[in-house]
Amino acid sequence: MRRCCGNSHLSGDHGTFMAAFEALQFPHAGSELLENLSEIEQRRFFAWCDARQLSLMLPSTCNARLPDWLLEGVQRRSARYQQRFERLKAELFQIVQAFEAAKLEFVMLKGLSHAPAFTPDARLRAQGDIDFWLPGEAVYKARDILTELGYVAVLDSKSRHLAPMARPSNWRWRGDLFDPEMPISVELHYELWSDTAECIVVPGLEQFWERKVQREFDSHSIPVLRDEDLLGFAALHFLLHLLHGDLPLQRAWEIARFLDTHAQDDAFWQSWHAVHPPQLRRLEIAMFRLVSCWFGCGVNSQLEAEFDLLPAGVKLWLHKYGLAPVVRDWAVNKSEIWLHLALVESYRDKGRVLVRRLIPLRLPGFNDRAQSQQFTILRWAGLLRNFPLLAARLVRHLVTFVPTLFEGMRWYWLVRRL
Repeated sequence: MRRCCGNSHLSGDHGTFMAAFEALQFPHAGSELLENLSEIEQRRFFAWCDARQLSLMLPSTCNARLPDWLLEGVQRRSARYQQRFERLKAELFQIVQAFEAAKLEFVMLKGLSHAPAFTPDARLRAQGDIDFWLPGEAVYKARDILTELGYVAVLDSKSRHLAPMARPSNWRWRGDLFDPEMPISVELHYELWSDTAECIVVPGLEQFWERKVQREFDSHSIPVLRDEDLLGFAALHFLLHLLHGDLPLQRAWEIARFLDTHAQDDAFWQSWHAVHPPQLRRLEIAMFRLVSCWFGCGVNSQLEAEFDLLPAGVKLWLHKYGLAPVVRDWAVNKSEIWLHLALVESYRDKGRVLVRRLIPLRLPGFNDRAQSQQFTILRWAGLLRNFPLLAARLVRHLVTFVPTLFEGMRWYWLVRRL
């Protein structure tokens, strides 16, 4: 991991987590830390990687010889996920055919569309659901079609998409994130980013729709985002998770891989610069800088000038807190708040963001109001499955409240000095 961002001290019992980063580095991934993990640490390692969708991809990303215990564990997980992956594709293609029969325009997001540009094989992503983008009233027509196919709402709607939908099932959570029988949910997005929810205006996203392209997936032609826009959406999605205190490492690594494999592709970056407005490029560049620091990936020389144009507050955050999201497992913090404030322009919106992050009134997963009683088991299973992460987040909010106030005062004076 490069030391070009952040000055957080990597202290404490963090060897289990750093072993994953060592195996994900560009271009010289290693396995020395993995070789030295104890049996207990190996179990912790897999639990940590499973929760962040890293486990399946490690053998394909690390160019060093991996220990037998890791390869065996990945093989067991891959065998189970392969069955789920086939189910996921079958449901995807059925929905696509239904949309096409209704002459409904749409774009498939994430999932299969990220291979091979972002990940060598779509089966390495451990995809959890199916995502479509349908602007305007089309999203409600899509919901009606899913209802006809037997899907029902299972959770609350959020900004950007309607309530996730899935087919009724008697499935029970058995502690297996790769369970082949786990229900597959579908999310219908009516927007790619919410300016209102995040208090950050991102122009130019409507052009993503106009530039969509067709790609073949197992003889099925499906509209997806063009590569420049696929990268932009990936960066925004990563930023969204980051600002809300999550660490989607698998998604971060995918962006790093794209940067690395396109480091010499000047034509692509010229096209990317031409189609994305400055405000959007600013957000993308901040995420590019962050993942390049984490994973040491190659970066095209044209992006260096873009790095220099980042706002001073964003540069300061990358320098001071770039490693804070990574070390959060053993050094609890909310440093992503200062990045959010650095990206928000109005003082009123800065205040809204600060209050919302310091005093969260809604924890994810605890406000489900699914309409179908058939999904009571599924909803509680989701809570149980995510309980360690939810509990850790609750503890983090409690533990960090006072330290965050003091850190906020320090951040204020640092920004004033710029």
